[in-house]
Amino acid sequence: MGLFSKLKDYHSELEEILDKKYFSSSIKSLLFSMIYKIEVSYEDFQKVKKSVRSKEDFLNEIIETIRLYCDNIKVVEPDSNQAKLLIKNDVKALTNEKERSILTYPTENSLLFAISDISPKYFYINGDFPLKNLLQNCLVNGYNLNNDEILRDFNGWSWDKVYDDDFKYIDNLIYQNLLVILGEKFLYEWRTYGSTRKDFLEDAKQFIKYFTNDNKYIRNLYKVVYLTSEGKEREKIDADLREKAKLLKKMENKIKFIEDEKAKEKKLNKRLQRIDLALNDKKILIEELKKVNKKLEKDKKIKTVSTYRKRLTNERKKYVEEIQKIEYILVPANFLNEKKSIEETLKFYKCKDHLEETVINWQKEFLNFIDKKLNKITTRDEIINILYEIRYYDRLKISKDVFVTDIEEISNIIDKIQKKAITKLCRLGAMKIFSMDINLNSEIIKYALDTKIIELEDTKVALKCEEEGLVIKVYDKEAFEKQGRKRTKITQKSLEVKENRKVKLFN
Repeated sequence: MGLFSKLKDYHSELEEILDKKYFSSSIKSLLFSMIYKIEVSYEDFQKVKKSVRSKEDFLNEIIETIRLYCDNIKVVEPDSNQAKLLIKNDVKALTNEKERSILTYPTENSLLFAISDISPKYFYINGDFPLKNLLQNCLVNGYNLNNDEILRDFNGWSWDKVYDDDFKYIDNLIYQNLLVILGEKFLYEWRTYGSTRKDFLEDAKQFIKYFTNDNKYIRNLYKVVYLTSEGKEREKIDADLREKAKLLKKMENKIKFIEDEKAKEKKLNKRLQRIDLALNDKKILIEELKKVNKKLEKDKKIKTVSTYRKRLTNERKKYVEEIQKIEYILVPANFLNEKKSIEETLKFYKCKDHLEETVINWQKEFLNFIDKKLNKITTRDEIINILYEIRYYDRLKISKDVFVTDIEEISNIIDKIQKKAITKLCRLGAMKIFSMDINLNSEIIKYALDTKIIELEDTKVALKCEEEGLVIKVYDKEAFEKQGRKRTKITQKSLEVKENRKVKLFN
């Protein structure tokens, strides 16, 4: 009854909003169906991923987005002429934030993706970081794919990873990594915080460094983002990096750099004084305008005093910002931090590595974070969450044809982390010990964990010793899930449980 009443609440709230929208009846039906399916699927999504918002927070945001940012929703059939625009852009939906409009295929999944895409997202990155726009786009795409997953991979009774033709594998991997490392709350604040006063990227770097004692994960992330750029985008990034390399070279001679910056500040202040005089005295403003117009060609002359005033005001703003930057860099601590930051940034400049190789190194650092995190945690629930995170991670892809676990280096690290987590849980008495042989015990449990059972705590295991080896049967509560065989001959004496008895994996 509680679920039904909550569904009814959201249904009524959406209905009230749609009464004020000029949507067709089919669009309204699709929206109601989408909300219903989110309600049905969200509990499983929450159990599998752990680091998610509450269902109420998520649904409230979706409904609020429909209310504030969706005025026109059109659906197109896949084989229609209208669908050509979606096919051309290789997407399931197109959004226009300015016009508050959505063009989408007529499925709840596509519609949810579009609503996520049209909602405001900031992911502010402070300063003139060359990868700023590219990284922000990666985070936005990752966020959209993360929301879309609720209906893409969950249907209320099962979980199955689905990868569409237009799936952005690297963007998704970036977001899923950071979701595990930083948590949903951090990413939610980064996405919704409409101000540059908080440096989320720097906070993220410091948090990761706390666990790993280095910046290797972030450095490899920068390399991956850089290597995904191409064409004019890559040219622009390289131009920014060249300027940073020039600045760093100047900063190497600290005394001369400071002298040059002070001289530049002096010139800017003089220009600022002249602008202020003109803006505060109309006669001077007119005289200055005449001088400027004498130097300009006829078709480029400034026609009105108000236009010239506006131009001077913009100039003034620009000079003030430049002076503030100089004042900032002249503070000794800021000088050192800026120099260090540029040195870090330039480590991916003209990167000659291959993307696949860089992604592997980056993911090894991600798993290094998980391993270090596991070393620091001690409670049952925290360790079990690591097992959930690793199980989910196993099913991620780095490209159309390659899962992360297809890469032997990554697979070996995952095995070690799982074994460590299993050993810690067994010592805590939180997980059933099937054998006092640590390796055998880990193999049995790892096999049992490698399932699509929504809630791992519902897993049961039955063992049987045969001539050909140990038979391992896995159950979701009482329902048979899968069966495998360990090819080593094992006797009942090697086991701590009776044969053919269903035993709960967790105590």
